[in-house]
Amino acid sequence: MALTSSSSTWKRYTQHVLRWEGKTSSDPRDTAASCYPGGIHTNKGVTYCTFKQLAAKVGITPVTHARFLKLTDDEVGRFIFEFYKTVRGSELPDSVAVALTEAAWGSGQGRAYKHLRDSLADLGRPVISNSQAIQAAAQVPEKKLFDAYFKQRYNYLANTLGSQPKYAMFKNGWINRQNAFKAIFTGVPILLPLFFLGILVVGILKNR
Repeated sequence: MALTSSSSTWKRYTQHVLRWEGKTSSDPRDTAASCYPGGIHTNKGVTYCTFKQLAAKVGITPVTHARFLKLTDDEVGRFIFEFYKTVRGSELPDSVAVALTEAAWGSGQGRAYKHLRDSLADLGRPVISNSQAIQAAAQVPEKKLFDAYFKQRYNYLANTLGSQPKYAMFKNGWINRQNAFKAIFTGVPILLPLFFLGILVVGILKNR
């Protein structure tokens, strides 16, 4: 437990966020549009509301819209790590902690914790409070909890939100992002498929 901002897992996750968030957005259909009506409200996944709230805390000044538009990838990483701390990631198994961070980044802390409580209920460990959920998470095999959490998050994005007409255009992107996120923790090491590919090639050559 307890990832650092320099750990390999965290760096892979930060790159995941930057890859999927893109650059700036002024889409009025986005809920973040209220943060800066009529203009750019999101930069590399950081909303202007989040920027105003956390910029000084992560050492970024001045807290202005002009500075917001100049965020570097490294600075965005500082904001993401604040979300990790907000969900008390250091008290959770690493993969679960990053899953909560991803959910909080997209849907807020409340939704991230609801997914955790629902995941634990699915595994036969119902809890009432977020603190109870954190304690219970330590008593469940990490992979089982991660998989249950992924299922909850996927279902929320694909079926709960994705079924609503106003969000339909975002559904495929959300699903693809979720699958890419899961690969951070479940991707097959490249050496393994290459090993079997080598066996296959040798077999083909012998049978020619």
